[in-house]
Amino acid sequence: MASIILSFVGSQDPYSKNNDEGSIVSLVKHLCEQQSLIKQLVLLYTEGTQQNAIDTKDWLLSEITTLTDRTVELISVNQAFSQDPINQFLAVQEARKAVEFAQPYQTNGDTLEFNGSSGTPAMKACWNILQATGFARRSHVWQIRNPKEMKLGQARVFKDDVYALRNEFDSKVIQRQIQDYNYSGALITLQSSNLMALEMASLLQYGFYRLSFDFDRAFNSIQLIRDQIDAVWLKEISSLRQKDPKALLQEIYFNTLIQLKNQKYAGFLVSLFQLQEQILFYLVRHQLGLSISGERLQYNQSLEIIKQVDQGKLYGFLQNYTLPRGGPLDLNRSISRYVYLGIVEYHSKFASLVPLLKELNEYCDLRNRTVHEVEGVSEIDNELELTATLRKLMKQVTSIPDLSPFERLNQQLCEMYL
Repeated sequence: MASIILSFVGSQDPYSKNNDEGSIVSLVKHLCEQQSLIKQLVLLYTEGTQQNAIDTKDWLLSEITTLTDRTVELISVNQAFSQDPINQFLAVQEARKAVEFAQPYQTNGDTLEFNGSSGTPAMKACWNILQATGFARRSHVWQIRNPKEMKLGQARVFKDDVYALRNEFDSKVIQRQIQDYNYSGALITLQSSNLMALEMASLLQYGFYRLSFDFDRAFNSIQLIRDQIDAVWLKEISSLRQKDPKALLQEIYFNTLIQLKNQKYAGFLVSLFQLQEQILFYLVRHQLGLSISGERLQYNQSLEIIKQVDQGKLYGFLQNYTLPRGGPLDLNRSISRYVYLGIVEYHSKFASLVPLLKELNEYCDLRNRTVHEVEGVSEIDNELELTATLRKLMKQVTSIPDLSPFERLNQQLCEMYL
């Protein structure tokens, strides 16, 4: 671990008129006393402090044996700032350039040490600004007290970091991203912040993969922290990996509502289409026990199964079935979604479900136009009625918790780690 010091040069460097040590000298001596290896020292000077910079470098090279001519860099600020050294914007720009200059020297574990006590007020403030905005994360801002104004118990050199403020900013951003189910964005923000924690990063990955229906990766993402987190996350993802039909229906349902909440309407329509299709599959395959498939290679086998139901009565019903928008059902090419709908409608025990399933057809047709005809969608008609229909439909097919797993995940992330 080493230190890279960055500082503006002030009129009292290297020594004041009263022969007191200037802030640069004081900081360098303090770090040396702390056994810190000084890898590089970058001094920024204006036209008015050029000689001060030269004198400061000469003092450092003569007194600090670990420093060499190459490790003490004198950099002049641009002409505009040299003429206006109290301009805060220009001060920050010059300080950023200094950080960028120092970054190639900074390796893992090295710290940027900012001198916040030398130069004009704008020069002094810019280091805290860079730290607060996250431009220099592995850094410390140092203040050096005037020895004539020090009170009993006060240190001459002390840290004056503003990480608490930066952490507050990052925390609010991450919480907003989590509430928007933007787990990947929250993870990026987390990894570039001082709030990084393995448990939180793993759960964010878990949420992202789960929302993407990548259940294997979601499962793998929490293996290292399985003993530190609620066992419910492993239990739920295990059911999804095993393709439990009711668990999958619930997952698609909550995913659909998230798409709608975030106004991702094209994605919502795709999820809604998927939900209707999976409900139909569940009713036909698991409730009725008909092993039919929409795969073309299994078409003949599936059709034969249909023909055997009720001594051919189901097949006859489907041959005379009228599609929701009118027209006959085509049984000659594949087992389509409408074939499943017709099978469900044939069985009286599903009578209360059929109207609800048919209500979704308008949105499924809109999904087809969006996907196949590149028809844009910027709003959903009758959104409240639609969500009520979805909830009513789901409650008749399977149980659904009052709080979705993603809302529970959001609560746990925000309560435990932010």
